[in-house]
Amino acid sequence: MTEAFFHQEWAHLEDALARTRSRVTLRCKHTVARVVFDALVQCRRQGAQVQLSLPDTALNRHSAIAWERLSAIGGQIAWRQPASELTAADGSFPALALVLDDAQVFTGKLGTGICPADDASEVPGLLGWSDADFVRQTRQVIDDEAGWSVVEVDLGAALSASNAVQIRRGGGAAQQAWLAGVLQHHALATQAEIAETQRQMALFDHAQEQSLGPLMRDYLRAKALYLQQLALQDQAAREEARAAQQRWNDYEASQAAADQDAGPLTLDDDALDQIKQLYRRLAMQCHPDRVADADQARAAQLFQSLQTSYRRGDMAALYALQESVARAGFQTLASGESQQSDAARPTQAADAQVAHEEQAALEARLRALRSALGQRHEALEALRTSATWRTLSSQPNWDVWFAQQQQYLQGELQRFEAELHTRAPSAPDPMAHA
Repeated sequence: MTEAFFHQEWAHLEDALARTRSRVTLRCKHTVARVVFDALVQCRRQGAQVQLSLPDTALNRHSAIAWERLSAIGGQIAWRQPASELTAADGSFPALALVLDDAQVFTGKLGTGICPADDASEVPGLLGWSDADFVRQTRQVIDDEAGWSVVEVDLGAALSASNAVQIRRGGGAAQQAWLAGVLQHHALATQAEIAETQRQMALFDHAQEQSLGPLMRDYLRAKALYLQQLALQDQAAREEARAAQQRWNDYEASQAAADQDAGPLTLDDDALDQIKQLYRRLAMQCHPDRVADADQARAAQLFQSLQTSYRRGDMAALYALQESVARAGFQTLASGESQQSDAARPTQAADAQVAHEEQAALEARLRALRSALGQRHEALEALRTSATWRTLSSQPNWDVWFAQQQQYLQGELQRFEAELHTRAPSAPDPMAHA
């Protein structure tokens, strides 16, 4: 079971750390934020075993964070070789991988921002995992890299930072298979966040049209007509008049399309939670990235329908899709799994050629997952930088904002109508054909 957090990520992580009782293992790709480090110190003071793995860089060694605060109270710090000295596999690690009480894992990145172009694993947002197998795999990957699985930690022995472990290189097949699982689920979670963002934007646009539509139409018409008449006397106003005319044409076209669409449904909290869970379950079953090559065309059709139905908040359509997905009988692939059938696999698993081919397939899978995650992040960023999202996300009360816009548009409409009234009707109405 996984759960995605794209908003107030630190609040969710802080709450999970506060509930930790036995063990905290954290691997940071770059460095650790002070608030996270302070939370680790607090966990240790409350009796939990704490292990921190981070790269041995000048940024970390000369950080304002006093690492000895953790080691002095029995925590353990392991210093990894810098990423530049490691294999490319390290570049796919999420910014943080955190294991709590051997029962829960968080992977991802705290805070917002653009991920590096060459590192799609740096997509902001956290993914919480409670699947026992994945928790075990995560501990194994981090422990093997640090050597913690070889020597048990003596909580009373860590008296200073000088006893830190120098970590050996990672990047083996087990680690890469784990990375594939992480990247795949982060890509799916980001796709779900895209769908939720689109749903909210569609809901906002529909509510805005219901509240401001007639007034907006009158305002755009009066503005275009005023500028058209102004352009007869002022050559410099012609371009502005053409832009206003185009804005009017675009608005009319969008209205014609909106008339054919009933708009998204408004859902209460229970219905919204239910539709989110159903969407995520179906996305895991029919996403083209998770099915065999032969099923991808049909999966792509169903996944597109899934996106549309979720954006509209159409629960009935999602249940119908659930039946279609069940009838399709897609065999979803595990992360990093090749498309080769068991019957076609060579019997000599230790054969060097087989091992080489499997490793090449896994690396190709990682490249594809990194690309997919990067593309989804770009799509999400494009939505979140749009004027619609900036407006709706900054307005806690849409009705208040719509009332303010109504007042503004009414004032502008009255201004243009007054200007038109004082001018001779020497120009034809540019909207006379409407």
